[in-house]
Amino acid sequence: MQTESGGDDRRADQGSAGREPDDTFRTRLGKLDSRLREINRGKVVAEEPQGRSAALGLAFRLAVELVAGLVVGGGIGWLLDYWLGTLPIMLLLFFGLGTAAGILNVIRTARQMQAGVSTSGVDLGPDDEDD
Repeated sequence: MQTESGGDDRRADQGSAGREPDDTFRTRLGKLDSRLREINRGKVVAEEPQGRSAALGLAFRLAVELVAGLVVGGGIGWLLDYWLGTLPIMLLLFFGLGTAAGILNVIRTARQMQAGVSTSGVDLGPDDEDD
């Protein structure tokens, strides 16, 4: 549609109709932000089973640390007894040393995991402080 000046009226109408006032835009943006925050709060609950599987993995790691110390110590003791011909002495000695090494590894690993738990995996929101 042409105006008296020869211009196109549709272009003028689209320019004014395509823009929304800043207040309406800010209101819509605020609603979107609140909806996204609600969705993100729901994700924290959804990620809980993953935390459980991570805890199970850490417990399995501790058990493997202990059992590995026992098996390695007992194996070294048995091999030395077989080689030296002193069957129970080295087996008992190295089994005890393997037990001590396994327990120390478990304690060391647990301390490392405990130190890492306090800061890892926590995502603070924009309003929270990072103290």
